[in-house]
Amino acid sequence: MSEDICQQTGTQQEGKKRFCRSERKRLRYEKLLADKREQRKRRKLERKQRIREESNEKGDGTRLSKRDLKQLVKERCEAALVSGQRICIDCGLDGFMSDKEKGKLAQQIGRIYGSNRKSEAPAHIYLTSLKKEGQLYKHCVSKNEGFQNYLIEITDSSYIDLFKPDEIVYLSPDSTNILTEVSHDHVYVIGGLVDESVTKNITQSQADAQGIRTARLPIEEYMEKTDNGTFSKILAVNQVFDVLITYKATNDWRKALGAGIPKRKGFVPKELVKL
Repeated sequence: MSEDICQQTGTQQEGKKRFCRSERKRLRYEKLLADKREQRKRRKLERKQRIREESNEKGDGTRLSKRDLKQLVKERCEAALVSGQRICIDCGLDGFMSDKEKGKLAQQIGRIYGSNRKSEAPAHIYLTSLKKEGQLYKHCVSKNEGFQNYLIEITDSSYIDLFKPDEIVYLSPDSTNILTEVSHDHVYVIGGLVDESVTKNITQSQADAQGIRTARLPIEEYMEKTDNGTFSKILAVNQVFDVLITYKATNDWRKALGAGIPKRKGFVPKELVKL
């Protein structure tokens, strides 16, 4: 009889444990849903705030409508194709990437276009060596709605065929040269590369072989490490782009690097007195 009681008690305890696990799982799921709702709410508020900030006021004191704001953004991007700072994404490095990495690069290109549209002074964006029959182009179309209508220049020609060699500055984390300014006379080339294995010197070696000058972002000069982070100085393509257009708008490397480098990297701007 005592054995039956133990078995029954064990069964009850086992059932209780199962209930506890399921309850914890339910609570985690509910928390996840609540977090997602909060994130959507925050993003919606941020979008509204951005629209208010970007629309500002007309001369008569009224605010721009969404339609007028959309037209304003379009006009800015069209003007950038004539007089904007030239920034080129070199898409000729797809041979170094897996299909998965190409898909990630396509997403980063979409983020670049989004950042450019938000800018008050958009850049003149080039996607070079991007072949329409290639896998990267197909990823760009499938992952970015309206990609074919982006107000950028897309060509299968190489940047070396489009620009004068003395105009080109190829940005590479492996360069020994420090980028000190963003000049309107130069075109800045960002290697279109998502390399999850972090292979060194790909962009530097290519530029050296072509006789093109290179430069690295001044991360060491204007940023310092915190207590935690990956401390990697290799940035995603869209992050490098954000640094360039922010610097162009502010002429401040601390603001520019702070805008482009994610917090998980573990870098913060240096204090002025430390420079």
